[in-house]
Amino acid sequence: MDLAELKSALRAQLWESRRSLAASDIASAAAGIADHGLAWIHANVPQSALVTAYLGVGSEPPTLALIEALHGAGYRVLLPICLPERQLGWVEWHPGIDFARSRYAPVQEPVGPLISSEDALRGCDGRPGVAAVLLPATALDTDGRRLGQGGGYYDRFLARVDALGARLPTAAVVYDGEVLTAGAVPADRLDRRVGAAVTPGGLRPLGSVTDDVRSGEIPR
Repeated sequence: MDLAELKSALRAQLWESRRSLAASDIASAAAGIADHGLAWIHANVPQSALVTAYLGVGSEPPTLALIEALHGAGYRVLLPICLPERQLGWVEWHPGIDFARSRYAPVQEPVGPLISSEDALRGCDGRPGVAAVLLPATALDTDGRRLGQGGGYYDRFLARVDALGARLPTAAVVYDGEVLTAGAVPADRLDRRVGAAVTPGGLRPLGSVTDDVRSGEIPR
């Protein structure tokens, strides 16, 4: 199989495992994800910083409690909006915000003023830009390779981070069994790595201690 087929096969296997989870198992994962995600943010950025997160729905790892915990701790939280050409925009989350089905992907998106990725990263209205990135994944391996949902939205966003010369800490949210052994996630040089896994059971650094602080990429 080629790389795309390998990714699709692994993604299908993991999605099947997620679909087999009981609603109670998914709900019980929320508290651990919130605790460990908040701990990771506390360790990496100052209070009141701007951070990205996302809303996990269906059988995905639940993240609403994490979003609420971040907001309650004084952080500003951006959630993603899918744009044409598989780019991301952002809306700042606040309690009571409405969600609507995306026009471009099978996800729920916040309703509010759109912030471009450039403004999110550079900062706007006199406020600093994004200081840390919490993002979704279907699986991670211990080298920091990330298997996404297949759309490439976050790889494109992280490429913009690189283009601006930013060095942002990154962590992806997965279930405990979705942190795989080194090399288990197929990837090429265009796939962006992440620095940590947030799971219901804990917080796990990924990659070598000498890896890039943002992506976990091994210096070349």
